[in-house]
Amino acid sequence: MTYVATFLLWTFVVYWCHRSAHMIPFMRKFHMDHHRQVTQATIQGLNWKNIFLFFDTWNSTVDQWLTEVIPTIIISLVLQQWWLLAFYYVWAAFIQEAVEHNDKINLYPFITSGRWHLIHHDTPNKNYGVFFPIWDIIFKTKKDLNGR
Repeated sequence: MTYVATFLLWTFVVYWCHRSAHMIPFMRKFHMDHHRQVTQATIQGLNWKNIFLFFDTWNSTVDQWLTEVIPTIIISLVLQQWWLLAFYYVWAAFIQEAVEHNDKINLYPFITSGRWHLIHHDTPNKNYGVFFPIWDIIFKTKKDLNGR
């Protein structure tokens, strides 16, 4: 499987894991903590606990593990594509906290962090995608900065 196909498959799986975290009660109870944390906190940037893939609170950490870490490990294991796990670790441990909820960042349509993801926090049934908006476009959950 090519790098592009692997990456697209990963973003597809993580999109559905994130979307499931809004629909499945067990996952939702952890995911809603993430939504509360973002509304209560400012952008923290690098936090030493992120290096251990611990995010803000225990509930937010469980959420991240259910929606991103475990699916990434499984895809990397099944496809034997360990670069994906390395890429994700660098993203989650060193970059994600600084850009995902930063309203000064707008790299749409190339990446879904910053303002794109913050729309999700205002409209939780939109913009589930991680990295690329393609799955939100295909599954009609996209809401851009102009409200469309």
